[in-house]
Amino acid sequence: MLIGNKIKIISLFFLSVLVTACAKNAEKSSEQGKQSKTVVRFATNAGNLPINFGIQKGYFAKEGIDLKVVTISGGVEAVTAAAAGEADLGGMGSPILVGAVAGVPITIIASPPASGQHFVLVSKPGYKSFAELKGKPVSPGSPGQGTIQAFNVIAKAKGFKPSDFQYVNAGTSGNALAALQSGKVEAVITSEIVGIKAELEGFGKILESASDYFGHYQHSFIFATKSFISEKPETVRGFLAAYRKTVDYLQAHPDEAIEFAVKELHQDEIPYKKVYAKEIPTWDTSGRIDFAGTQHALEILKDLGDIDPKSQVTAHQIVDEQFLPK
Repeated sequence: MLIGNKIKIISLFFLSVLVTACAKNAEKSSEQGKQSKTVVRFATNAGNLPINFGIQKGYFAKEGIDLKVVTISGGVEAVTAAAAGEADLGGMGSPILVGAVAGVPITIIASPPASGQHFVLVSKPGYKSFAELKGKPVSPGSPGQGTIQAFNVIAKAKGFKPSDFQYVNAGTSGNALAALQSGKVEAVITSEIVGIKAELEGFGKILESASDYFGHYQHSFIFATKSFISEKPETVRGFLAAYRKTVDYLQAHPDEAIEFAVKELHQDEIPYKKVYAKEIPTWDTSGRIDFAGTQHALEILKDLGDIDPKSQVTAHQIVDEQFLPK
């Protein structure tokens, strides 16, 4: 009996050692799996639906990417983050074009699924025309941002110039909306979702839509820094493959997309659903650049003075589509 007990004890000891070793190997393997993923820093706003959805659902992880969001408020900040080495990729509006033409080392690699011009001018409810805003305080946004470009395009089309208004930089969309609600300004340029929210709550009115004035125009882009493209081209390719899978899934499941945005991104349900229920079915998920629309955008930005009017840089010179999924 004593010998049998010793054998049992020795067996249990070795079994314990084996289990511990296996557990440590599993932990080591798991840790190595985590370490094998390439960290990619993506500059965008906090409410970016495809990016946040793709992270949570594991689309980027499946491509070996640990995607980290660098939260910024606008395109100028996205380009600045890239120039400062704080972001590897990013996605925002027309300041990306301005930065690329000015020599910031970034390259446009794809389009988001909705790449048009979606800003709206929201005034207090009493205004009936844009002309009534002349001489009044308005918040078109920060210098260089797409919002102020949109306001200036609308103003020019209406026969006005920037000096005809009192420009007030009220900050981000949330702050600008608060400024409108409090009476600090008479109008703001913001997103369609925010505009609808203002109308629903009774303190604002969508007076103009920028898309009515820009014509054939591409506003939004996805870019990568030139150094990241040079050092990790396959990661760029993997990112775009995961992004395509994400937007394809979202387009096929619009109710789930809206539910995610409301619950996880804390979007206001009614205005968000009103905008995205009609937008998602029209998405172009190919990632292809609209070169004619981008070239037109460059001409508009030159006309506004955001790009040197003498610049000869073309859309094809700042775009590289080679990493898009086939």
